[in-house]
Amino acid sequence: MTTAPDSHGTTRAPRPRMVRLGAGFLVLNLFVVVMAAVSVRTSLRNHQERAIATAQNLSLVLDHYVADTLGKADLAVSAVKDEVERRLADPKANAQDLDAFIQRQHARVPSLLALRTANAEGVIDHGSGQEAKTRVSSADREHFIKLRDDPGAGVVVSKPLVGRLTGSWVVIVARRLEHPDHRFAGMAIGVIALGDLQKAFSALDVGSRGSVALRDLDLGLVARYPEPVPAGTAVGSQVVSREFRAFAQSGRQAGIYRALTPFDQVQRTFSVRRVQGWPYYLVVGLAEQDYLRGWWREVYREFGEAALFLCLTLVVFLLLRRTWLRQRAAHEHLERLLAEVKTLGGMLPICSHCKKIRDDKGYWNQLEAYLNEHTEAEFTHGICPDCAKEVFPRSSGKHTTL
Repeated sequence: MTTAPDSHGTTRAPRPRMVRLGAGFLVLNLFVVVMAAVSVRTSLRNHQERAIATAQNLSLVLDHYVADTLGKADLAVSAVKDEVERRLADPKANAQDLDAFIQRQHARVPSLLALRTANAEGVIDHGSGQEAKTRVSSADREHFIKLRDDPGAGVVVSKPLVGRLTGSWVVIVARRLEHPDHRFAGMAIGVIALGDLQKAFSALDVGSRGSVALRDLDLGLVARYPEPVPAGTAVGSQVVSREFRAFAQSGRQAGIYRALTPFDQVQRTFSVRRVQGWPYYLVVGLAEQDYLRGWWREVYREFGEAALFLCLTLVVFLLLRRTWLRQRAAHEHLERLLAEVKTLGGMLPICSHCKKIRDDKGYWNQLEAYLNEHTEAEFTHGICPDCAKEVFPRSSGKHTTL
């Protein structure tokens, strides 16, 4: 590698090597940062995919649970309906036997809060439970009116309501009772406590900020975990996110979306399913704060390691640069010394009479002045014996250095 002279005629060490070294350190650190970002991005996608799969699995489990609970309730109600209609065809049947029959059917379906019948006026006349003998009217209930007015209604599921006998939030599964001539004879009902649904929802591991909700086809809230405070205040609420409303309008049976929950303003990933055979949507939401907690730890670790690597490479680069600067300064100092040595080397033009020396610019300089400029030598003046005799002929010959 060659050197280049500076403005003073000296030479200086080249910089390209250090520039290339710095560029190499920069590229290396950029590569590490990019790889950390790629790793973090991949990890985020993996966490999101796992959250989606978990939400889908949980919603599928709850779908089976809700459908099974409603299905068993309907089987018990259908059994009571068949028995009542059989007895309506037989006027000699004993009413006490009907109560015993209903209690046996209720025992087979423990998920039911109560199993009852109501006559054509809507008054509860038979059933199970402590309130079985309490006669209250359901004539104003929507499910009773629908069954009374629509002979082909089949199974009817009520909106969430506060039971007049239980005093708690319930859902009614009901079927129409008919006389042999198909006249309306009342209804058979199975009562499901919403508290039991919420208990089942709470048994799932959806994280500390996760949620599970059951909504009807009008998007009204039936049950939710965690339950909004105070309890029961949100039942029937149709406040939902735009994403959920868009899903309901699409007519799909299942889907995934991310949204901010209006209830608590928590960002969640939701899996929503239409409960097979029943007029409900089941929604399972996993909070990003929960399922991304591990991802954030990875982010801190990845970029912490990248920052540490950056600091270490910076320290190494600075140490190398300091060493290079010292070597460069020593090299320049050596070159200056060599330049000075070269100045005194070779043929020096000197006057044979006065002993002056001619410099590179053509000027004649005193010998001591020239040497003093081009070397580190210093001069003191004296007089030699031969010159002393010539300058001081009358002296005794004893001279000292001046």
